[in-house]
Amino acid sequence: MAFEQKNYFAPLPATTRGQPVRLTVDPTGTKVVYASGKSIVVRSLEDPSQAWEYTGHTAPTTVARFSPSGYYVASGDSSGKVRIWDAVNDEHILKSEFQPIAGRVTDIAWDGESKRIMAVGDGKGGFGHVFTFDSGNSVGTVMGHSKVINACAMRQQRPFRAVTCSDDSTCVFYHGAPYKMATVLRDHTGFVQDAQYAPSDEYFVTAGADGKLFLYDGKSGELVRQVGAQAQGHTGSIYAAAWSPDSSHVLTVSGDRTCKFWDIAADKLVGTVEMGAGPEHMQVGCAWAGDHIVSLSLSGDLSLLRCGAAAPERVVTGHQKSITAAAAVTGGALYTASYDGRVCAWDLDAGTASVVVGAGSGGAVEAAAAHGATVALASQDNALRFVAGESVARAVPLGAAARSLAFADDAVVAVLQDDAVALVRGSNVERLAISGAVRTVAARGTAVAIGFADFHVQLYNLRNSQLEPTVSIAAHSREITALAFSDDGTMLASGDAGGKIVVSRTDDASTVTTRWGAHTARVYSIAWAADGDRAVSAALDGHVIVWSVSTPQHKHIVRNAHLGGAVAACFVGAHVVSTGADGAVKVWAAAA
Repeated sequence: MAFEQKNYFAPLPATTRGQPVRLTVDPTGTKVVYASGKSIVVRSLEDPSQAWEYTGHTAPTTVARFSPSGYYVASGDSSGKVRIWDAVNDEHILKSEFQPIAGRVTDIAWDGESKRIMAVGDGKGGFGHVFTFDSGNSVGTVMGHSKVINACAMRQQRPFRAVTCSDDSTCVFYHGAPYKMATVLRDHTGFVQDAQYAPSDEYFVTAGADGKLFLYDGKSGELVRQVGAQAQGHTGSIYAAAWSPDSSHVLTVSGDRTCKFWDIAADKLVGTVEMGAGPEHMQVGCAWAGDHIVSLSLSGDLSLLRCGAAAPERVVTGHQKSITAAAAVTGGALYTASYDGRVCAWDLDAGTASVVVGAGSGGAVEAAAAHGATVALASQDNALRFVAGESVARAVPLGAAARSLAFADDAVVAVLQDDAVALVRGSNVERLAISGAVRTVAARGTAVAIGFADFHVQLYNLRNSQLEPTVSIAAHSREITALAFSDDGTMLASGDAGGKIVVSRTDDASTVTTRWGAHTARVYSIAWAADGDRAVSAALDGHVIVWSVSTPQHKHIVRNAHLGGAVAACFVGAHVVSTGADGAVKVWAAAA
């Protein structure tokens, strides 16, 4: 029985403070495409829980754009590579790959014939290039700038034109094809962050760190006017702009944490959306596709807007950093935490996430454990937080950061990074006398198992706040990294840093099977199914594997389930749910 992907709950776009992010849409206006880690994510705007990913890049991705035909996507990365790949078929076959610049690609533009591509960025020998999408032949020269080019745009109709904008406070206007520099535009007084042609191609706009938006003639490149010069404009850098489909309005988003709608013909401000008060609410990207208007916060949240509304209609949240811990609670909800400290509660049926209030104040979350409807989270601020619903119920200081957690009977057992073991009951913390370099813990009722760096697992019985040793398991040759009791407590699965998993009996430490050995790197997580026969593991090699005690020779491997490593996996009902370093949550179902 093989497992296939049932749902993919995508990570949020990657953001960097002070840099614009490119959100682009497909020709149908129903999907948005963006960069996240080493993946390119294509996400539905009608149902944001629906998405798919392209994982062909080997360096962190930076930008992606659909061709006007909709058949291809051109995506760039931090190494300077541009890959053109099939966006229609599920295989996403690579059409071509080029290296137009020797550095980070910041923006990509297609011409109206879906034949020519302009790629710009922070190159060492040049800041951009224009080439054909299939052969890579040069069809223009990008020049006139002395610093990184932040954005580019190409006129879709003949005569072809293009514009680039840069940190050198200038924009360069090009005639094509082939594309040659025609005019240098010097109207901005700071970094120029974005340039966008109107869908009609009659005009283009540029937006900059000076908070100004300029309108130019799309064919001649001549300045028409500063948009909204007499209105109350942005008080911070404008990071991105987007035209309405009918070319009548422009949306601008800014570091002042606002989104503004401009009527171009009337030259007036027609709407402002206040996004929040904190730096995480700075707006760094936007897109306008049909009836869908989306703005990107520095936190990665995608806000769905409506022209004239004073607040977002919906905010799509999740993770934009690697997920470091996860735990499922009674009822099927999943809690995930990333190394930026964000904790999300997932409704797996709806595919939506809610940010847990107060959980992100402690820094990166190192470990998580669940019991009933309660989740315990261990953060780098040396505190143990208990979460119920979408808020933190209480926090208990541990004195050191915990690397592993487990609920045992009426307490939480925490393995601390200073090689100590703590027992937490209510707000009381007791340090237990355990010798050795402890690494991970699991518990079931009063039975507790602790894995050590010297390759062995020790089982204990918890009695009166003391751990009484029972049996020891010495079946590994590497550091113990993951432990899990079966639901009835009769078996213990132990994983190590080499990828080996051993199943042992808890009464006498006898070996049940040593044939769970398909991982090639550190095992991060093991979880049993309710039937007591199957278990699922997640490892640094990126694989998620479903095992069986009764038929250990038959394993079901989901290869490369998560780029950068699979961090956690568990059974939720009949499905397997996994999380990883790519920031995604994936649901796997048994294939029919």
